[in-house]
Amino acid sequence: MARIALDARFYRAGTGGIGRYSRNLLGELLKIDRENHYTAIITPEDEAEFDLRAPNLDKLVAPIRQYTMAEQTKFLSILNAQKFDLVHFTNFNHPILYRRPFVVTVHDLIMGLYPTGAQKKSRVRRAAYRWVMNDCKRARRIIVPSQATRNDLVTMYKFPYDNMAVTPEASEPLFREHTEREKLAIKERLGLPKKYLLFVSRWEAYKGLPVLLEAYRQLTRQWPDLGLVICGKPSAQNPEVALLVEAAQSNNSKIVTPGFVSDEDLAAVYAAAEIYVHPSSYEGFGIMILEAFASGVPVVTSNTSSLPEVVGNAGLLVDPKNPDELTNAVEKILTDKKMADDLRAKGFERVKQYSWAKMAAQTLEIYKEVLG
Repeated sequence: MARIALDARFYRAGTGGIGRYSRNLLGELLKIDRENHYTAIITPEDEAEFDLRAPNLDKLVAPIRQYTMAEQTKFLSILNAQKFDLVHFTNFNHPILYRRPFVVTVHDLIMGLYPTGAQKKSRVRRAAYRWVMNDCKRARRIIVPSQATRNDLVTMYKFPYDNMAVTPEASEPLFREHTEREKLAIKERLGLPKKYLLFVSRWEAYKGLPVLLEAYRQLTRQWPDLGLVICGKPSAQNPEVALLVEAAQSNNSKIVTPGFVSDEDLAAVYAAAEIYVHPSSYEGFGIMILEAFASGVPVVTSNTSSLPEVVGNAGLLVDPKNPDELTNAVEKILTDKKMADDLRAKGFERVKQYSWAKMAAQTLEIYKEVLG
């Protein structure tokens, strides 16, 4: 029996895609693997939400924040003392002096391509990012969620292509079709428009919010009752995007920003939307696309990075820097019911190709290869 540790310090809700990945990976591994013993490394903030139980599972609470010097020193000491047979770092950030066997998941290159806040201002922080990212090459295996991310790592950081494995991520069962009563209930409770476009992500310029706001302004000339619901967090490090949203809201009361929305409510918000619109310039995978597919919502997204790989032929792809192209794509769906229904049907079929169980099974095979 091997002792395998998962760095699950993003376990709790509200930590974005990495948290969703960590929760689903560990949960599915425990369903299919009774031979190895797993240790979930979590923070005190994760402990209240950590509800997994299994005979071959324990937890190690490490009060070490991500992306800190303590991660490189104190966390290193904790790992060295445990002498795990294998550690899986579920994000690129790891102690670069750790010398026992490890695998690492690199979800994307966002911090390098689109640095924000202190990362953007500090040459030292940007150098530290490159240092830690480059050290991922020492991993026994590097796991990525998409072929696009694999290619980007080869091109930008000279990662060894053959030592990377693609394990696509997935949607969760709570993202599903909802009844008309459920849709009406969420609209009333959150004060959402009768008909709306939906955007779910962080409020960053590269996510395409400025382009979406301009496209929406154009669309309201023909559809004045069409709303826009923007879920996700404003970025304190990029206040200019929040200011754009506020300015647009001052001119149109149908732009709604509900703030933090639980996963259960978010599933209903997806299902009640007319179209999910995601004109992001870059995504390492794009789970939100699969969530929209599973919810029965047509998708318009970008023709860049991993998004065409995830979408296949189940959505409309546009240039993320061209608001006119985005406007035209949304108009096509709004005016062509057959197209909208066809995209919904294709989305349902597309999302079936992805599952957390499949991803965990692929990851377990990687562990077995590494452990010999």
